[in-house]
Amino acid sequence: MSFTRSSLIEVFTKKAKDFVSLDFLACDANSSVKECIDKIQKEKKSTILILKEKKLIGIITEQDIVRKIIFKSKPDDPIGNYMTSPVEFVYDYDLLFHAIGTMRKNNLRHLPVINMTGDILGIIYMHKALEAELGDSIKEIDDLTFDKNEDGIVKLKKKQIELAENLLNNKVSAFDVSYLLSFINIIIYRRAIRLAQKKVNEKKIIQNIPDFCVLVMGSGGRMESYLHPDQDNGIIYDLENSSSNKEQVDKYFYELAKEFTRILDMADIPYCKGDLMATNHLWRKSLEDWKLQLDDWIQSSNDNSLRYLDMLYDFQPVFGNENLAKSLRYFLLKKLEKTPQFLKYLYKRDEGTNAAIGMFGQFILEKEDNENLNLLNLKHTGTLPLVESIRMYSIKHQVDKGSTIDRLQELTEKKVFTTEEFDFLKNALEYLSSILMSAQIRQAKKNLPIKNYIDPKGLYKREKKLLKMYLKEIKSLKTRLKGDFGEEYV
Repeated sequence: MSFTRSSLIEVFTKKAKDFVSLDFLACDANSSVKECIDKIQKEKKSTILILKEKKLIGIITEQDIVRKIIFKSKPDDPIGNYMTSPVEFVYDYDLLFHAIGTMRKNNLRHLPVINMTGDILGIIYMHKALEAELGDSIKEIDDLTFDKNEDGIVKLKKKQIELAENLLNNKVSAFDVSYLLSFINIIIYRRAIRLAQKKVNEKKIIQNIPDFCVLVMGSGGRMESYLHPDQDNGIIYDLENSSSNKEQVDKYFYELAKEFTRILDMADIPYCKGDLMATNHLWRKSLEDWKLQLDDWIQSSNDNSLRYLDMLYDFQPVFGNENLAKSLRYFLLKKLEKTPQFLKYLYKRDEGTNAAIGMFGQFILEKEDNENLNLLNLKHTGTLPLVESIRMYSIKHQVDKGSTIDRLQELTEKKVFTTEEFDFLKNALEYLSSILMSAQIRQAKKNLPIKNYIDPKGLYKREKKLLKMYLKEIKSLKTRLKGDFGEEYV
């Protein structure tokens, strides 16, 4: 029993921080040319990164040294006079394909890598070995590289349709494709937040912005998004180390949330209809207030709080100080561990979702929604019952993994499921995802609304047979869930 992703997906999900070189020298902009050149020769470095107040502001390459410095400079000149500024850079958590695309688009051979606080971690070099490793993926990388403004964000989101279609046509599993789409959505989130920061900071609401972390929840948190996920996000901020009062800090993060959610909506990651977004005060709090709220949600276990916890459990940090998210995750898991009766209430809430397969093996189609009459909701009566069931077992057995497949794998290692069950349920999720994503691609190409519904009449006989088989297995899993959780804590 094992789970590995396709090599093509791995190419697109490698991170920039894993490819940094330390072949650079950091110098203050006011340092003299002589001092820096002597130092770079002594340490045998090839690139100079220029700092002002310890933050990156420029770069000097080997070609710059030859063309600008050797023939034009004086020994006592400030080295900053000869830098290229502003300088392109990527963050440590950015994906490698984004770094490569940025270098290719701007005709660069060097690209600094920094962390969220602006510290330089290293530099990425564009060289033939890296291109050879990426091979035929270079075209896709070029196609996914857009400007980091709002227009570029919109173009990047639209590119997902063509990318998903090409990958599915190349026999990449739909589960891997959704994993990559989720990564691209994270890039979109980060760009939207950076643009929002720039705009909101100009309002000077607070002088010193405290550490914060933006969370993505639901399918995005599990890295299982399809082509048209809505927004499920939140913000944690560190109020303890802030010099501003609580009201002003929260006002800043409300304005930030309002701006980045607007950009996401414009880019076709629409507002959450249930208002599970950082613009809602329930999803925008200090770390301590988050803990108090979680405590209240778990203790009350009413329909709203169960819905909130169901969504929050799948969160992951996408921007900012990850330690805030880790602290909240640790608190949540420990609280659930000490409150086993919570699972009974959570089961009762999810009890109504089940696979759309009837007693006699017929599809159960939509009968109430006039826009989707006689269609099959492949998410809410297909993948969702499977995802919810695995989440329930993960909470019970203290599995702290993000994706459904990773959770299922660890549950199998803990003997909750057999190897055969793991294989069957994994294949079920991949197959349902494939059918759903293919339908969404067809909808998008016809400029139709992207939905989670399919018309089973459009499936081949073999496809219908497989779909019914997997839906029956998911329904059996829900029956097992009832025996394990429905009466366990009565």
